Amino acid sequence: MRSTSFKTLLAAFIAAPAAKFATVAFSTPSIISSSSNSIANTARIHPNSRPTQLPPHQMTLADMSDIYANFPLQSAIVTCGVKASVADGIAQARSEADKLELRRTLAYVLYGGIFIGGFCHFEYDYIFPYLFGDDHSIKTIFEEVCFDNFISAPLCWLPPAYLVKAAVYDYPLREGLEKYVHDIKHNGLLTKYLSIWIPAQSISFSVIPEHLRIVFMASVSFFWFILFSTVASASDANESESN
Repeated sequence: MRSTSFKTLLAAFIAAPAAKFATVAFSTPSIISSSSNSIANTARIHPNSRPTQLPPHQMTLADMSDIYANFPLQSAIVTCGVKASVADGIAQARSEADKLELRRTLAYVLYGGIFIGGFCHFEYDYIFPYLFGDDHSIKTIFEEVCFDNFISAPLCWLPPAYLVKAAVYDYPLREGLEKYVHDIKHNGLLTKYLSIWIPAQSISFSVIPEHLRIVFMASVSFFWFILFSTVASASDANESESN
C-alpha cells in the first residue's frame, strides 16, 4: 500500500477552500423538467423555440462568507498568503528594484500565509474564547486588543518574519532576531505596528463577524505588509552598505 506523502497532504489541505470556491463559483443551477411528455408538448406548441439557458451561478458575498465559515483555517492560509505576495511585490516595485526578488517574496508568503494565517485562526477561534469568553463587551474588546498588540505582536507576530527570512536567505536565526530588535529600536517598527493595528483590531473585535475577522484583518494587513516589507528591507540595505 503506497503511503501518502506529507507534501500531498499539505497541498490537499490548503487547496480545499479553492476547490469549494470553484464548486460554488462555476456550478450551474439544475434545470428540472416536469416530464418528457411536458417537454414534447412544449416543443409542439413552440416549434421554433430554443431551450432557455439559465445563467451560470455567480459568486456572491454570501457564498464567500460560507467558504470562510466552513473552511476557516485553509481560507486564512490562502487569503494571507496571496495578500503577502502581492503586498511584497508592491513594496519591491516602490523600492525601484531592478527585478523581483523571489526569495524575499517566498519568505513573506511563508510567513504571511502559513504562520500568520494559521496562527490568526488558532488565536482568534481558540485562545481568545478560552481567555476572554465569547461576549463582545467593551471590557472583552479592550482585553483582546491589548493582548494582541502588546503580547502577541512583539512575541509571536513580528519575530517569525525575521526568522523565516533568515531561513530562506540562509543566515543564522540569531542574526534575524538581531535585525528585528534593530528595527524596533531604530526604525520605529513597533510604533508603526501599533498605530495601525490598535484601531483596526478595535473595529475587528467589536463589529466584524467572527468568521470574517481574518478577511478584514487581511485587508488591513495588505497595507501593513507593504510598510513592513519596506522597513525590513531598508534595514537590510543599510546593513549591506555599512559592511
